[in-house]
Amino acid sequence: MEMFRVAITLANRYKIYVGGNPINYTILQTNTNYNGFAELELVCRLIINTTEHDVLGIVGPTSSTSTRYLAPFATHIGLPLVSYIASTADLDNKSNYPTFYRTIPSDILTAEAIVKLFKYFSWKTCSMIIGNSDYGYGGLKLLLENYYANLSIEERLVFDPRVDKFKADLKQTLEKSRSRIVLVWANHSSSTRIIQHALNAKLLGANYIWITTNMIDFNAFEPYERLNLNGIFTVIPFIGNSSAIGVNETLQKEAFNIWRNLSHDRGNVPEHVSSVSLEAMYTFDAVWALIQALNKSTLNNTSPSMKKSSTCFNSFLQNHDEYFMHLNNTSFFGASGHIQFSKINSSDRIYGAMYGLYNVQSTTLKNNRGDREPTYRKVLTWYETTHNWTNSTNEDNSYIIWPNNETTQVPGDYPQLRGQSLRILVIDAPPFVIVHNSSIPKQLSTDAKTSERIRSNSVPLGTNDSNILIYGFVADLIRELATRMNFTYTINVADPSTGYHSLVALVAEDNRQYDIILSNIAMTSDRMIKVDFSTPFHEDTFRIITRLNPYSSSLSLFSCFNPFTWDVWVAIFAVIIYSSIIICVFEHQYINIENNQSELKTIFIGICHGLTSILTTNSDIRLTTISSRLTILGLYALGMILIAIYTANFSFFLTLNRDQSFITGIDDIKNGLLPFSRIGITTNSAVSDYYIRNISTHYYSLSSVEEIYSRLLDHTIDASIWDSSILEYAVNNYYCNELIVTGIGFVKSSFAIVLPKKWLYTKDLDVNIVSLRESQKLELFEKIWMNHRECSSSSSSSSLNHVDGPKSIGGCLLSAVGLP
Repeated sequence: MEMFRVAITLANRYKIYVGGNPINYTILQTNTNYNGFAELELVCRLIINTTEHDVLGIVGPTSSTSTRYLAPFATHIGLPLVSYIASTADLDNKSNYPTFYRTIPSDILTAEAIVKLFKYFSWKTCSMIIGNSDYGYGGLKLLLENYYANLSIEERLVFDPRVDKFKADLKQTLEKSRSRIVLVWANHSSSTRIIQHALNAKLLGANYIWITTNMIDFNAFEPYERLNLNGIFTVIPFIGNSSAIGVNETLQKEAFNIWRNLSHDRGNVPEHVSSVSLEAMYTFDAVWALIQALNKSTLNNTSPSMKKSSTCFNSFLQNHDEYFMHLNNTSFFGASGHIQFSKINSSDRIYGAMYGLYNVQSTTLKNNRGDREPTYRKVLTWYETTHNWTNSTNEDNSYIIWPNNETTQVPGDYPQLRGQSLRILVIDAPPFVIVHNSSIPKQLSTDAKTSERIRSNSVPLGTNDSNILIYGFVADLIRELATRMNFTYTINVADPSTGYHSLVALVAEDNRQYDIILSNIAMTSDRMIKVDFSTPFHEDTFRIITRLNPYSSSLSLFSCFNPFTWDVWVAIFAVIIYSSIIICVFEHQYINIENNQSELKTIFIGICHGLTSILTTNSDIRLTTISSRLTILGLYALGMILIAIYTANFSFFLTLNRDQSFITGIDDIKNGLLPFSRIGITTNSAVSDYYIRNISTHYYSLSSVEEIYSRLLDHTIDASIWDSSILEYAVNNYYCNELIVTGIGFVKSSFAIVLPKKWLYTKDLDVNIVSLRESQKLELFEKIWMNHRECSSSSSSSSLNHVDGPKSIGGCLLSAVGLP
């Protein structure tokens, strides 16, 4: 209240009188922890007191709540009320409060500045703590009604300063919130107490960003606690140090000098005028506005006076019309800038307010001990004229210190996994998760040799079982995410026989034992009803796996007949017999006359010529008639064509039998090329859902992926369906020359991390997975693990060059032996 006295003293120095008398004042001490009735009662007593001077104006009170009680009363008796601290937007209504004015900017500007600050940092959410007052509820109302599309308030909490408690648990409320930006809309003392509670609950630090609308009092904290306040932000109006924005520096310095000279306690007086609080400057300008209006109204001998009554509500300010006219037209350069009141719908102060973003940073004190103390530094500035935040380039060290002591990267508004501990569940699924159990004796097998080579070329991750280590794509992904996001983890390996649907259900439980599941788990519509998924980290398809030589059991000595169908063979033999008969007819008469040969020999000659002509070979028997020779010529041409077609078809048959499976894709299975009972499907999986929905309900049931390979090798099934990456890895590393992946991929699927519904850290995980994709880390992991191959290229499923044994070409050799 020192600046209140200073304004009155300065007016008396300038000889500004009312009715020939100096301006006097009375300061009413009130308790801000109570409602406005106490202030109303004190003002009423003062007004009706006949021994006191007339009350011609009220400066104050000290809160928006008290103003809500005093403003209607002031309107009723025609008394101007100028506030230096009541900023709530509800007081803007000129119809309800026509005699209310204020020198502090309205909360409407504060709300806009805060929303624009969130946009500046790309924040869209916050948790909001408000004081149990008109100021706190007014701020909440502004954001909910005017900026609901720009800012989402995830959680809200009310602090009651009278009992120094929250209406809900502070720690639980903030920890369950989906935002890590905490906006505190409360007065100076309440903001300080709220931050103290947050400090006690260990909520100040890397995981939360705190923004207050009033500065906190560092002296209220213990010395060892103060450095924990680093990174707190405060958005408040500030007064510029330039006449360009309307500050009357002469008046400002004169008022400051009077304060220093009149004060009995020099220790409480700021050293420089720039250190004077905003509240003090607004108080001075509020008093000065009333003094200016009174001075102008007395020039016409129309000084206002209070008509007192036995009850304050019957009292009334007389001759106040000109007084209010001058007050409405107020325009002067004051200690806080240009003072001018709006004349449209409200009496708010106009003419370019400015807000600063102040950041709590520790600075080294100028003493021999080198102690560090927190201090506020203005790092950004918001102008009402431009409605934008800009860097405070005119300030020294205008950089931002975040709660994690970083100065470059802006934290997100979402919960982050930094410092958290995750319980991760995986399941054996090479190349995504390759499990090595040291308790199982080593075997000289392809699997053991492959595992040994993997262990020698990569770094494993430990699990809860000291005997089990994991390698693969998922292990590298977990390690990279933990490094980037600074979380710790424990890994459990699920039993291989656990179905994938059952695996997903473990995260959907209320009392879940695991936070996330990482493996080759595809996003499906059914699963998304029960759980959430992260951004996909790998795209895959379904493919079909079969045995490498499915026809080998059917090859025989009669395979030489396969190039032609049986009806073609019948037609060929019919042509031979028919041509033989024709030749017999043509040659019969001549042979009997010249050689006197038998009928049987004539028939034999015809058949011999027909067969040798078809096979494009020569016969030693000469034909005598022209008709016979023409027939043989036609048969010879036909024979050449048939042998060329036979050779091509037989070569194709041998090649098909050697390098390809007997089915070419999913369409062959849909068309029934294989009995459904010979198709193995792993139950309780996305593959089984697809198969039942699109193909058939009949299949050979498999309990695990490993059973796919064993049942193919023992000829229990002929084909199976699974994720292409896993099948190709198995064929290229474990089942050389035994199994083959056939056909093209179908049914695209996305592998993602399984998360609980509405998990707090989903966005943080998504952002970092996308970042890994942008930095090509995921592509590197895929290159390392998906392209890994232990089988030699000469024996791989995609490039086989071996020659089938004698059994497969026995029929051909037999045919060759039978030829002349």
